Amino acid sequence: MNKLKTYIADDHTFVRKGMIRLLNTFDRIGEVKEAANGNELIALVKKSTPDLVVLDLEMPEKNGFDTARYLIDHYPDVGILILTMHTEEVLILNLIELGVHGFLNKSAEPEEVERALYAVADNDFYRNEIVNHALRSGVRRSTEATAAKLSPRELEILLLICKELTPSEISTRLQISEKTFFNHRSNILIKIGARGNVGLVKYAYQNHLLELPA
Repeated sequence: MNKLKTYIADDHTFVRKGMIRLLNTFDRIGEVKEAANGNELIALVKKSTPDLVVLDLEMPEKNGFDTARYLIDHYPDVGILILTMHTEEVLILNLIELGVHGFLNKSAEPEEVERALYAVADNDFYRNEIVNHALRSGVRRSTEATAAKLSPRELEILLLICKELTPSEISTRLQISEKTFFNHRSNILIKIGARGNVGLVKYAYQNHLLELPA
């Protein structure tokens, strides 16, 4: 199994170095590089594209939100895990709409950090209570379901993605190729105007296709 090249961007040296030491203990994490702000991170990505980025929101020169937007626009295959102490619903929903892949509180336990990184790498998103809380708020504010017309197969794939199955697992279950899976996923994203799997989960909850955890 290929190791996951992972970059971390955080302007607090203590936090950054601690995260690096932690990442180096995870079996599936390979090369780890660090940046003190968004501009430094983007410079690293331009030299060598990582699999995953752990990104602080509040940084000088280029903050996490603007950095995430740049990466999503220019390097859409990079998994972005937001590291933050700020979990306001509007902020999280905006980042979900932007297309980030998951969120971690800075007080997260090491086991959750590892679980989140692998979920982003394998499933393209990580859903935890930060995401669930924001989605509950989004569902409450959603007065009417969107009228996107998904085919039965697309709906089936959407629900399997929401169950956190990997592309390989979904392809095997539906007896289709992974290429066909990704074609369907691209069509779903276009139809509902989402930019990633977290956006698909948000759509499913807002349209009452899934029940939110209590």
